[in-house]
Amino acid sequence: MKKVLVIQSNEVISGEIEAVLSKDEFEIFYSHNIKDGLEISIRYSPDLILFYLNNIESSLYVFSKIVEEEKTSSIPLIVISDKNSPDEHREVMDAGADDYLPLEFINTSLLKSIDKRLQKLEKIRIGINNKLNSFEEENGKPKREDHILVKIGNKLKLVKFDEIVCITAMKEYSRIITTDNCKIVVRKSLKAWISLLPSKSFLQIHRSTIININCIEKIVKTNDRVYTVHLKYISETFDFSYRFANIMRNTFPT
Repeated sequence: MKKVLVIQSNEVISGEIEAVLSKDEFEIFYSHNIKDGLEISIRYSPDLILFYLNNIESSLYVFSKIVEEEKTSSIPLIVISDKNSPDEHREVMDAGADDYLPLEFINTSLLKSIDKRLQKLEKIRIGINNKLNSFEEENGKPKREDHILVKIGNKLKLVKFDEIVCITAMKEYSRIITTDNCKIVVRKSLKAWISLLPSKSFLQIHRSTIININCIEKIVKTNDRVYTVHLKYISETFDFSYRFANIMRNTFPT
């Protein structure tokens, strides 16, 4: 199936797109926001990008980045707009988009436009076996070493490791808290996180808690057996368990 990344969508646009594109032929992903859409486009390789245009001034920067970036320059970029403006059409095409579709033409023209772009791309790619990483992680092994891609509802969010403040266990799930105080629950055990995260930045302080060392604000010795860590960006505090206290002493000698 062809993977389609939709950047800057809403419920109306999402519904229109899903009504036109067959689930047997296309797998549709939605970026969490325009920033994540740009980074996911660069770091991964969707077969096609659909961009919903609601502000051309703020969108031109994203267009130029997608068009100029080596990893995304060959990805077809189709813009969907609420307007049917010749001036906006010309400006979008000049910025590097492959097609411009007013919302009223989605039902009649979107699938045709996608098919033409993908057919042209396939001809260019014949004989070249350089397909970049897809959204899927093969064999459960991460393809990148500095981030994880999580799904929030029907949207994708790219979470960089250095943006993670802490991770707490929730049985077979875990909760991530990021530097912007975003709380995300993912189906990943703490054991899986330990093998994934860089050991120089992350430390397990309890059987249910991993913290980002770079986010430590202070460590308070509560008593002879208990140490409490205060982290930047969040008000929640965490205790080192007795089992991990020696690790703490070796990591932060006094």
